Amino acid sequence: MVRTLKTITKYVLKNWLFRKYAIVTKDKNNNQSFLTIGSRKASSRYKSVYLDKDANVSNSLIINSNITKKIEEFHAQFGLICIQDYNLVTSNRNLFVMQPEFIVLEIPLPETYEEYIKSINTGARNSLKKVQKVGFISSISNDKTWVDTFYNNYYIHTMIDRHSEDASITAKWEMQSIINKPGAEFVKLFLDGKCVAAALTLLENEKYICHKIGYLNGEESLLRKGIVTSLYEVRIKRAIELGCKAIVLGGTPPFLENGLFKYKAKWEARFCPELYFNVNYLLLNPLNKFCYDFLQTNSLIVFGLKNTLVVLSSKKPSESGITSKTLNDIKSWYMLSPDYIENYASEMEDLPEHLRHWYEKVY
Repeated sequence: MVRTLKTITKYVLKNWLFRKYAIVTKDKNNNQSFLTIGSRKASSRYKSVYLDKDANVSNSLIINSNITKKIEEFHAQFGLICIQDYNLVTSNRNLFVMQPEFIVLEIPLPETYEEYIKSINTGARNSLKKVQKVGFISSISNDKTWVDTFYNNYYIHTMIDRHSEDASITAKWEMQSIINKPGAEFVKLFLDGKCVAAALTLLENEKYICHKIGYLNGEESLLRKGIVTSLYEVRIKRAIELGCKAIVLGGTPPFLENGLFKYKAKWEARFCPELYFNVNYLLLNPLNKFCYDFLQTNSLIVFGLKNTLVVLSSKKPSESGITSKTLNDIKSWYMLSPDYIENYASEMEDLPEHLRHWYEKVY
């Protein structure tokens, strides 16, 4: 009965209440603001990229039974509108680009580790050489009872310390269900005889899936010693040892400037366009100064109207700092124009019509 009530409550919140209100997230220092409908989490995620770093943030609610019918009015008022529920955008779908909260990256693997090392750039090779001097030692464990220890002493500390309120926390029972599967294991790293980090992984369909990582108590000193790089090295070696075709690195924020995205990309990772989490529908208004600044600062990885992966950026591909291998799966690259384009070029059907006046197709 309790579970039934919870299910009903969740359904009502998602399918009725969330559609009746919008959250205005505002920087009180300069009145810069954006709107989210149907998701508190989206408000939290976009404020870190849309508002200034020193923003004095406030949230307020707009409650209206016909809130989705006011989209055009909101479009003129706000530079960014973010809606998570597809049912709320169906009547105006051609105005939105679709951006997942996380998109998955994977590293295609050769038959040997030596071949892989030859394929990566000098910066990645130097990172490996540096961390090898620290002296981390690895081991593999299939201990199904170690989930509690991993969750409480490694995973939770790492997620909260590194991502704070933006952290997407996996439940302990989900980890238990993963480790119970055939091919699941913990990759552990030791330093001076103590386990200082671990990763939960799964071998599935010739791919080595990296589910979760954590380092002991979230200690900052371990990061400085290169614990994350060492985990990459050990897992890549393990995946090749198991004969995997690729190692799946998990969800990544869809902005080319994002530190996690850039870090994964340097290992010659590629997009998995078919794998992403929690879609947000974005209505962008470059006529709004704050929105234009946002688009000028951030290179957005989105799905266009044809459901292909595209980039909206103020930079050329060669200026993005991302390797050509990583960008192979980007179907189109649109570069932000300094001015409104009265007569835009053809072959831009993947963009909403109002954005075609602000972007030029690079490829």
